[in-house]
Order: sequence, then C-alpha cells, then structure tokens
Amino acid sequence: MADDHTDVDEHTLRRAAGAVWCARHRFELEAASRFARLSEDLSRLGAHQAVLALTREAVVDETRHASQCSELVSYFGETAPTSSSMSTDRTSPSGLTEREAVLYELVSMACVTETLSCALLGALVEQAKDSKVRQVMHEILRDEIRHSRLGWAHLESESLALPCKLLADYLPAMLAGTVNEELFVERQALAIEEPLSGLGSLTRRQRVELFSDAMHKVVFPGLERYGVDTAQGASWLDKRFSPPHPRDCDGTKPTAS
Repeated sequence: MADDHTDVDEHTLRRAAGAVWCARHRFELEAASRFARLSEDLSRLGAHQAVLALTREAVVDETRHASQCSELVSYFGETAPTSSSMSTDRTSPSGLTEREAVLYELVSMACVTETLSCALLGALVEQAKDSKVRQVMHEILRDEIRHSRLGWAHLESESLALPCKLLADYLPAMLAGTVNEELFVERQALAIEEPLSGLGSLTRRQRVELFSDAMHKVVFPGLERYGVDTAQGASWLDKRFSPPHPRDCDGTKPTAS
C-alpha cells in the first residue's frame, strides 16, 4: 500500500477501505441474483441464444467478483463477509407485459448500470495506488464491459418485435435506481475521502462527472438508436445535477456492478 496519506492514519484508512469493499461485495451479489433471475426469464421467453449465454456468464462473473471483494476486505484487515448469494426484488414498473418487464430490467441493469460501472472502474484503475486493488478492479472492469454489451445486444434483438420507445417514460426511474440519492447532495468532504480514492473509491466530483458523461455520451445516444426518446432522462439528470464543491467526495458505488 502507498504510505503517503499524511492526514489520515493507516489503520483508519484500511478500515475505511475494507468498508468500501464490503459494500461492493453486497452489490456484486445483488447483480448475480438479478442476472440469474433474468437468465431464467430470458430462457422462458425464448431469447436469442447469444444473449442467454452472456447472461448466464454474467451470473458466474458477478459471483466471482463478490468473492474477490470479500478477499479485499480481508486484505485490509476487516472481517470478510461470508454471504455467497442474495435475493433481490424485481425493479420493473407495474403495467408491463412480461417481455417488456424483462427488457426494462436488462436495459436498466446492463445498458445503464453496467455502462456506468465501466466508466467508474476505468477511472478507479487509473488512480489506484495499491497493486492488489488495481488488479481486482481491472479484472472486474473486463467483465463489466461484456455485461454492458449484453444489454445492448438484447435491446437490438427486441427492437425487431417490441416498441422499445416505451422505455422513454421509464428512463428517470432507471437513472434513479442506478445511483444513490446522496450523489446529488452537496456536503463537506471528510478528510479520509481523498486518500481513500486510491484504494477503490472515487470523489463525489469525479462520480458526478463520470455519471453525466456516461449517460450523455454513451447511454442516451445508444438508446436513441432504437427509437427511445431520451428527453425525460436528460431532463431528470439536468434537474438532479448539482455542481459539487471542489472538495466533496464519497466512497460509495452505484447500486449494481
């Protein structure tokens, strides 16, 4: 580990880093659970075999990510979480057919959340100050890129049979479910947050910028290719966006990886 954190003692920093990776362990298990349920749904609906195969691979990937996060918790001297699975609720709104609901969940999970995770992880890898942390994040990033492509592949397949423009009304809900509400609230940063940014966290300022860029430059243009009007999503983002104080930051992640 780097030892240039003059404002925070090493023990406190390691405990905080352990907490970050403990939270990530839970997020990865949640992702594995959601992909597992989507795999069953896609199989029942007769989805394209390539999409189905990628979804099943994502379950294995996310389960492995959870194990890697647990190992990092131990690495930082904290008690590693022992959970190996987790149940999750469906996130699709009421009033949709089963096929539409699956499309909603996969777009929300893969096109939105996994695309954002790729952006965040890319930045995390670049600024990592610990070789073990960097290796784990690099491996997770490699898989998340594939998971994101899974969502776009399913959207393209379904665009031939479903009016994908129906997703337009639900974009604000998708975005709200991707990040924690605190991301849009200005507050004074804690002293530990800057040094923690090299051990698997990002400052609030970075996360706000990456979230906005990922949506405007990747997600919205991608959805528009399939006839989805992203105006409501863009409006929601503009209203929620609050330019952060230069020193604001936080160690949390998007709600799924």
